[in-house]
Amino acid sequence: MTLQLASSAVPDAPSASRSAAPRFDPYHPFRRTLLTPEQVRSLSALRPGRVVADTLWCWLWIIGAWAAVATWTRWWVVALAIPVIGTRYYALFIIGHDGLHRRLFPNRQRNDLFNDVFILGALGAVTRINNRNHLRHHQYLATSDDPDRHRHACFNKSEIVEVVAFLTGISSVFTSVRSVFFSKTGAKHAAPDAAEVQGEPGTPLASRPEHYTARDLAILLGWQIALIGGLSWAIGWWAYPVLWLLPVFVFTYLGDNLRSFVEHSHPEADAKADEHRLVTFVSNRVERLFVAPMNMNFHAAHHLWVSIPYYNLPHADRLMREHPGSAALEWRRSYAGYLRRYVRAMPLEECKG
Repeated sequence: MTLQLASSAVPDAPSASRSAAPRFDPYHPFRRTLLTPEQVRSLSALRPGRVVADTLWCWLWIIGAWAAVATWTRWWVVALAIPVIGTRYYALFIIGHDGLHRRLFPNRQRNDLFNDVFILGALGAVTRINNRNHLRHHQYLATSDDPDRHRHACFNKSEIVEVVAFLTGISSVFTSVRSVFFSKTGAKHAAPDAAEVQGEPGTPLASRPEHYTARDLAILLGWQIALIGGLSWAIGWWAYPVLWLLPVFVFTYLGDNLRSFVEHSHPEADAKADEHRLVTFVSNRVERLFVAPMNMNFHAAHHLWVSIPYYNLPHADRLMREHPGSAALEWRRSYAGYLRRYVRAMPLEECKG
């Protein structure tokens, strides 16, 4: 049994500014068949202790790298510290991504507080406001209303120059920052709790307050004082840009940019690629360290059931692959290998215009 997705199964989703009526979900057949409701419930069980331990471990690596530079301020120590800081914060960012879906703690307030104080606040974000862009991505994947479409579509990556500009952030950073922090499209709408847990794209949207509260501002300001002041005092004035901004941009932002691109893209016209945007990578440890930490390479399972936390995605993937219907999904072996295949297919003439 193989589930096929016809191109007609991916209609244009309604704009968030128009009626929020449910739309047809092209991936609903996979949700109904690849895992049973009992398996999804079991895999969705939260383990807050695991989240706390993983978060603490990542911060210990980052603090250890800062301490090493403060103790031995040599160029080679700085060079080694930068990827450690960047990749470990990227791992934290993936944990924070689960926090955007309210999948760290059963209690929503506790989830948001932990996520904001220990993860997202360092990046200048808070869960309650900055999850909107990502929830819309899940709700409108494979449609023109996906706010992350610029990251995986080929219309802006049909030639090698465009791919290089995207992967280095030249053409993508402004669009991403605007979408997450400043976009007015759907700014008054975000999926309600049921949709955040179950990830059902057809769930009606509900309005939510937009402004930052005193609590939000205190967290954001506290992080900037700690990072700028602490690093400047312990190491030097250059530590904040070199040992925070640089590694976060190179290894977290650009790493996630690359991952988002290759996990949803195909070297073909977007109209055709929209028929099969769910991709999982079975990659090696080195690639996962830099591109997909915390099991985010199991991306098809995450998109189908966002209720499943990051530490249970490998198990979900194994169960999915046992079902014959999973043949309609795609498993790739290597991020670098797919990127080479995409570049070799250029120029993608059908993507232009």
